[in-house]
Amino acid sequence: MNSTTGRNFSPSRVAIFNGLIILALSSSLPLLVTSVSAEDRTGLTWTHYYNQDQVAEALKIMHKEYPGLTELQSLGKTAEDRDIWCLTITNQKHGPDIGKPAIYVDGAIHGNEIQATEVCLYTAWQLLTKYGEWDRITELVDRVTFYIIPTVNVDSRARYFSDPGSYNIGRSARQPHDDDHDGLLDEDDYEDIDSDGQILQMRIRDPHGDYRSHPEEPRVMLRIKPGEQGEWRRLGREGIDNDGDGKVNEDPPGYLDMNRNWGFKWQPYYVQSGSGDYPFSALNIKAISDFIATKPNIGFAFAFHNYGGMFLRGPGSKLSPPIQPADIKIFDYLGTEGEKTVPGYRYLISMEDLYTTHGDFDEFMYQCWGVYAFVTELYMSSQVAYRKETDTPTGSGNERYQHRPTLEERQKFNDHLMMGEMFEEWKPFDHPTYGEIEIGGWRQFSVRTSPEWMLPDMLHRNAMFVIWTATQLPNLSLEVIEVKRLDEDLYRVRARAANSGGIPTLSAKARYRNIYRQDQFSIEGKNLEVMSGGVLEDPHFDKVNAVEHRPWRILTYVPEFGKREVQWIVSGTGRATVIYDALKGGRHEVDVDLR
Repeated sequence: MNSTTGRNFSPSRVAIFNGLIILALSSSLPLLVTSVSAEDRTGLTWTHYYNQDQVAEALKIMHKEYPGLTELQSLGKTAEDRDIWCLTITNQKHGPDIGKPAIYVDGAIHGNEIQATEVCLYTAWQLLTKYGEWDRITELVDRVTFYIIPTVNVDSRARYFSDPGSYNIGRSARQPHDDDHDGLLDEDDYEDIDSDGQILQMRIRDPHGDYRSHPEEPRVMLRIKPGEQGEWRRLGREGIDNDGDGKVNEDPPGYLDMNRNWGFKWQPYYVQSGSGDYPFSALNIKAISDFIATKPNIGFAFAFHNYGGMFLRGPGSKLSPPIQPADIKIFDYLGTEGEKTVPGYRYLISMEDLYTTHGDFDEFMYQCWGVYAFVTELYMSSQVAYRKETDTPTGSGNERYQHRPTLEERQKFNDHLMMGEMFEEWKPFDHPTYGEIEIGGWRQFSVRTSPEWMLPDMLHRNAMFVIWTATQLPNLSLEVIEVKRLDEDLYRVRARAANSGGIPTLSAKARYRNIYRQDQFSIEGKNLEVMSGGVLEDPHFDKVNAVEHRPWRILTYVPEFGKREVQWIVSGTGRATVIYDALKGGRHEVDVDLR
């Protein structure tokens, strides 16, 4: 086997290496071009992973090719001086981004969850390349704004591709920290001690160890049961004792889990590991939070992670207030659709169905901003099972893990569908401290990362769920339904704002906690005096819930798939303008003549 395409580089790294050669030759060339249709001017392809430099280049290409539909900005710099890119997508000829209902999408807040970035990129690509070709997408991009941040944890994702690594290294922020309290920062990192480009597992023979080899599959280690003889002791990931303190790999770079650093119910480290020194102490999280604060038009948010195949909503812990019943109805409606769009994924409640978390993104968005949000865990472990559809899953009996394959099944998948490329065979190594050990295990692009040939279906289904959810943002229409003359210059004006979307213009959380100003239903005119006004509760019996002050302006909202009707009694003649102004639904106006 050639060493370049075998041990040292996964297939994804080879594709990335070739792509970097193309970029080095000309920064204006598309990335990894095979064949480009007339409709797709980007040259982007979706059967491989993009490294972080290529992600930035892909965003620049999309912005360059579709300037009237995009805005590309850096929200700030990371600890290692990389840009945090945000791509805004909307048809600017139909109004500015802030004046339209918006959906927020981000990925890879955990740097080793790399396919989350791919979903974000693919979503942007789908919107742009299908604009003008697919009618529904064209209408959507005209009406709605998409804020897409493909990579939150830019530094760790970048190093996932550039440094020797492991599938479970690179989750946290790269901000330096003294993990072992010896006055030094990040001085005892993992190391590729056998120089194969991977950080694998170390094991040593030990009859008193906790593991033994599987009798039929020697690559698999099983935890011993009471009364069984041990064979192996696990030593952790590859590395040595760099600082001479008798410990290996105890102070690697990173300590801060960015998805425990948001400013709602943040808890210190002794309660929530990875939370950081204080809320928003991660540079990336502070920059993105500041951006979100300037976008009150956001009505829904997606944060893509991996893995497990889940659409998660709060509450994340018992410290969180309960979600408003009216909002649970919205979550349930959207989550049920997600389960249909991405078969096998499940709509779950974080605290009840997974585990307790504090300071996470979806709770921050809902509890602080009144914005509905899902954390989507991409990729199901059941997809690497080697079994017939009719076979009974042999994994854990726990419902949460009922389709998870056993380690033996994973090895069969590895052998039959990947020709063994996902697993590094155990090999002897002379360790400077432990002596004769073995190094091996699952390679970097495995376990949490789906094989590249699986990407297209996962990307498309999840992107289309994002796009479908955007169609459910408030979609308002405004009409004057009655103008009735009551006296010589006295009129009754009735108007209706209707919402054909499945998301209200304000969540119940936002309404009850007064997080935003309410929508404003108003009437104005040069020669007009508004005598009274209010929400029309029953037009047949003339029941009106009149406002006490400033009757020209009625503060309200429009529910999902619902309407809001109002009535004014006005004095005067001439032209009047009826306005419905919603932060999350846009501004709508209708003129009416009073004669």
